[in-house]
Amino acid sequence: MSQIEPRRRIGWSAAPVVMVLAMGSWGCASLPKTGIETTGEPLNVEVRTETHTYVTQAKVGEVQHRDSSGRLVGTSSLYENQVGSYDVTRWQVFQGEEPIDDQDFFSIAGDTRTANEIADYRATGVSMNRVGIGLAIAGGAAMLAGIILGSSLSTKDEYGTESRPTWTTAAATGGVILGLVGGGVAWAGYARTKREHPIDDPQKAANAARRYNKQIGEMPEADEEEARPRRKRRR
Repeated sequence: MSQIEPRRRIGWSAAPVVMVLAMGSWGCASLPKTGIETTGEPLNVEVRTETHTYVTQAKVGEVQHRDSSGRLVGTSSLYENQVGSYDVTRWQVFQGEEPIDDQDFFSIAGDTRTANEIADYRATGVSMNRVGIGLAIAGGAAMLAGIILGSSLSTKDEYGTESRPTWTTAAATGGVILGLVGGGVAWAGYARTKREHPIDDPQKAANAARRYNKQIGEMPEADEEEARPRRKRRR
């Protein structure tokens, strides 16, 4: 019986290790596919605003409760549902009628500085993801080592109280912290590479499209100041 208990403790304690490793490794980031060639078609920006509604409870009054002598013994609040709304602006860039990646869009438009900023932003995300995965794996290994060694090196005193070396507990605890930090960094890097618009500025994109379209003769010079993001229908 005494030989089974340590194994049981290890099995249950190893469960968080699996969670830490999974958290760090499931989201392996990669750069999106880019490199769309110029077709000579105009660049366009579709901007649309979506209105979302929600229901919330708002306090509209109070009711006083009194006893038979008229003394105030308590109050209760009255609530009613109220509908609120908020707007979400979404946008997408196109070459002709084909949706393309933001990095390709600015590259085609001749704004290499912005295209490089997007590329660097995403590359940093991939690096963060890789570092985070490494930290999560290292943290999980340290935690597992602390648990296993702590169980194998544990001793009991004459009263049957079990004790373990302090450093094994510290290793396990440090592994948990390191694994959680690594998982967070890995997720942040993954989200960075998957962000739809690394530079969330539709007007900047519209300006780039306007300049490019003028160069290829798709927009009269007189209309330059009045150019606005073009609204397009999705196919």
